[in-house]
Amino acid sequence: MFTKKFKIETDRLLLRKITLSDAEDMFEYACRSDVTEFLLWDPHPSYSYTVELIRHLQRGYTEEKYFDFALELKETGKMIGTAGFTSFDRKNNGAEAGYVINPLYRNKGYATEALSAIMNISFLSLGINRLEARYMVGNLASKRVMEKCGMNYEGVLRQKLFVKGKFCDIGICSALREDYFSLPRKSVITENSLLGGLSRLFHKN
Repeated sequence: MFTKKFKIETDRLLLRKITLSDAEDMFEYACRSDVTEFLLWDPHPSYSYTVELIRHLQRGYTEEKYFDFALELKETGKMIGTAGFTSFDRKNNGAEAGYVINPLYRNKGYATEALSAIMNISFLSLGINRLEARYMVGNLASKRVMEKCGMNYEGVLRQKLFVKGKFCDIGICSALREDYFSLPRKSVITENSLLGGLSRLFHKN
């Protein structure tokens, strides 16, 4: 689906492909050490680095190796972060979701809205059975986002990853297809901000 031109709309966000016009907005948050503290990558050292990275990501779209959306504020057109899939487990019909938000736009529910949209795509459009999301232990804000979206906390993988010179504990939350569709229909629609046409399709079932 990432090879086609499209936009996915939630209440306040457009989820779309990342483009070179997003470079300035991406560099604004990606250069900050407080953004990358709990991520696998380091702060972007320069604006030109961000531009080259976006070019690389665009090749990833074409080669179907990159599956992240830009998060654009509908009201202003500003790109405030990304959300999407970090990996797919096609054999077991599963996927892992990830997201990052510009700190200037945190605590406004944007991460929850974006992850809810990814859950809708996963279960309503892609037919995924299990969607999981991971966070570095200590990043309680990210864990809260997952739980707000209805994901279940599963536990911690101790010293799972060696990141930036140290071993890190990784927490896991997940949602199953059966969990998602066991929610009351009204709750699913309002709390998870179902996307346009998918919402109408869901109402018909």
